[in-house]
Amino acid sequence: MITVGVIGWVTVLAVSSALERQAQRGVENEVSALVDEFNAGGRPDLEAALTGRFANPLIHTRYVLIGTDGAALLGDATLLPYGRDPADPWVAPAGGPRAAARTLGDGSRVVVVDDLVGVRDVEAVVTRAFLTALAMAGALGLGTGILLAGALLRRLDAVTRTAEAVVAGDMTQRIARTGSGDEFDRLAATLNRMLDRIDGLMVNLRQVSTDIAHDLRTPLSRLRQNLEATNRRAVSVEVYKAAVEQAVEETDRILDIFSALLRIAQIEASTLRKGFRPINLSELFHTLADAYAAPAGDGGRTLTALITADVWVQADQDLLAQLFVNLVENALLHTPQGSTISLQLDVSGSVVVAAVCDDGPGIPIAEREKVLRRFYRLERSRSGLGNGLGLSLAAAVAELHGGRLTLSDAEPGLQVSVTFAREATLRGIKGQRMPKPSVSR
Repeated sequence: MITVGVIGWVTVLAVSSALERQAQRGVENEVSALVDEFNAGGRPDLEAALTGRFANPLIHTRYVLIGTDGAALLGDATLLPYGRDPADPWVAPAGGPRAAARTLGDGSRVVVVDDLVGVRDVEAVVTRAFLTALAMAGALGLGTGILLAGALLRRLDAVTRTAEAVVAGDMTQRIARTGSGDEFDRLAATLNRMLDRIDGLMVNLRQVSTDIAHDLRTPLSRLRQNLEATNRRAVSVEVYKAAVEQAVEETDRILDIFSALLRIAQIEASTLRKGFRPINLSELFHTLADAYAAPAGDGGRTLTALITADVWVQADQDLLAQLFVNLVENALLHTPQGSTISLQLDVSGSVVVAAVCDDGPGIPIAEREKVLRRFYRLERSRSGLGNGLGLSLAAAVAELHGGRLTLSDAEPGLQVSVTFAREATLRGIKGQRMPKPSVSR
């Protein structure tokens, strides 16, 4: 409204100024025409011209003919001040009528005055139009403001209610979306993804807390029982020494669990992305195949490799090595003698697919998602070594690199695949030879 007011005020001033200048030129032209009448036919023609103008009702201009004695000879005597000599100190009122005067050849003076009645009429029309526009702008602005404010407040209120519900502990609440695709809809989608992530982390935290309490109870209880039994029946230094060694082994297992948990937490924090660099994934797979060929053969298993050359990814070399080492060692640990384990690396469409396959017993479909959870172990694996963190660690490393770890049926056996988005790959980088990564258990 302020902008409309300023524009209207400037417009009125500009129109008034232009019309007043036009009126000034009009009276000057009119005086010149009367002087021409006098020059052509003397005072009779001038008086006839003035009389004709007096009789015309459409002319709003006023005239006066002043004699040499300063008296009005013809016309409006109230205009005498406008006919004074230019040297006279009298000044016409500011903003008043526009006047022009000329001295004739016989010493008399003719004066033409425009009272600006037409100008004031135009100004009134412009002012009324401006006030109407201002009122309309005010009404439209106020109505639009109320509507927009109401819509914005409703959307913000939905966000506020959801946030308050989440603060109160209801993590199932999500911000409703209208489907319009506007900024608020995109914000709602982003906040909902954030809430999903927080909810997942909290569920994961509760699960980890429960799993830690459950899985650490067994080794801690076993450690305490062994120490109590030793304390009751130990009769020699050798028995004490054996008990201490067994206690150290149990303690090492517990420390390994905590180390794996801390490693997973560090990976999930995504702080390790700062150390990413181009890694030749093909060379990494060849290194793994060379490193595990002998252990596989010693265990009565066969390790094969089908590796596409020159496949690059942007990654942390040590973490990728740890990911695939875990997968290979899981395959060696959970397959019977005579099994075949295969390392596969290929580029398929828009993704890079790295897989470890075996023809062992596999994992039931109902448990494939569960084995990616921390501490989860199949029933047949509970009596063996391990703590149920290997696949969780592998999945966390895959997610850190923008990939996804999936388990599928190898018909027979199990295929564990890690899929990297094509945008994360750097295929065909020439002139870069990455050192072979060190592979450790």
